[in-house]
Amino acid sequence: MLFGAAAEAPPQRLERPERIVLSTGATCLYHRDDASPTTVVQVFLRGGRGAVPSGSDGLAYLATSLCLEIPDEGKVRDLMAQATRLYLSVWEDFSIIHLECLSENLDAALRVASGIIQEPLLTGIRIDRTKRTMILRGRSQQDDAETVARNAVMRALFGDGGYGTSAFGSEDTLRTLGRKEVAEFRRRFFHQAGLFFAVGSDLGPDRVRALLEEHFDGIPRAEPSELSVQAPRLPEDPDIVLTRKTKQTYLGRAFTLPAPGPAVYAKALLLETALGRGPGSRLWDLRATEKLAYNVSARTIWTRASGVLEAYLETDTAKAGEASAALDEALEALRVRGLSEEELAAARAMAAAHFLRSVETKPVRTRMAGTFEVLGLGAGYLADIFEALEAVTPDALTAFIQDVLGADKALRIRIGPDAADGERIPQGG
Repeated sequence: MLFGAAAEAPPQRLERPERIVLSTGATCLYHRDDASPTTVVQVFLRGGRGAVPSGSDGLAYLATSLCLEIPDEGKVRDLMAQATRLYLSVWEDFSIIHLECLSENLDAALRVASGIIQEPLLTGIRIDRTKRTMILRGRSQQDDAETVARNAVMRALFGDGGYGTSAFGSEDTLRTLGRKEVAEFRRRFFHQAGLFFAVGSDLGPDRVRALLEEHFDGIPRAEPSELSVQAPRLPEDPDIVLTRKTKQTYLGRAFTLPAPGPAVYAKALLLETALGRGPGSRLWDLRATEKLAYNVSARTIWTRASGVLEAYLETDTAKAGEASAALDEALEALRVRGLSEEELAAARAMAAAHFLRSVETKPVRTRMAGTFEVLGLGAGYLADIFEALEAVTPDALTAFIQDVLGADKALRIRIGPDAADGERIPQGG
């Protein structure tokens, strides 16, 4: 009943972002949103984890974080008075500096933020303080099985450089990073050709353009840096085993996907939805009927060159063997039989509804437009994704599923107590 009702509901459509070329040479992806009198400005810096060399884990986060080190208490008070939020995130192919504020304060907020971003104080004291914070955040991640699994999968597929690096680094890798490494990373990526803006606002495009041109004119001009494209490689040993003192065991399988394209992204989203997104998905029975799992989920990580599909469940350690076999059986059944037309229709409706809910807020919708731009799909895919989902035929999806899934193509993840043979993350890349 749930899937039937979902299949009957036509998805809402999103507006296509407008592409604006600033006088500085940088691009702005502008999305008009009158839902609230707020503005989101996101500075996309190309590079991200993919630009980090082996042994320098954390460099992308460290270099980006220092762009937000507020130099004095006066600027702190200014940002607080404007109700301005300033933070960052680091992804596989890019880093983002996020700014959110009331639209009436955008001029003042950009004046303060752009000054910090364009002329950071790269002092030893600030660098050491940032590295200490990164170490603490990295330790806190060790309590989150999904994050631990994600990092382990990427290292196994891509090796210890680029996508396989840890966003927050480690005490050993951060010890090797200093002002010289940060300055070189900024030189390579922090220039007009190495960044673009994504904006969601109730302000008009002309006003947004004028403010960005005024406040970010000091960013240097340079030729874009070349980045090698990393392709995943399944290691000879497909088992990732990590020992943790927990009451449950976290089990997963990971599969590589082709390079992102409009059709590939849509098929992957449908597969992710049918596999483990809520009631009615293939993994749900392991939770709802056989009671082998507390939680089930599926997610996709995308890079410019490929994607990674992950399927996970949490179970009692005593049931880990049975749950692992059931997970493999569910994946094999999906690979062999694919989806019926009714299941595909339900998956389309659920995938479209989930995407709409996930991009409901300005910050997330703006980030997705920028993400699609980096992946080569174009920011307009924010509006085109619904048509791409409708265009997927049962035969095309079945062929995709059979190509992607399969026991011989899977990484096997186990995180929990009493892991056999100790910890290991096999190296691919």
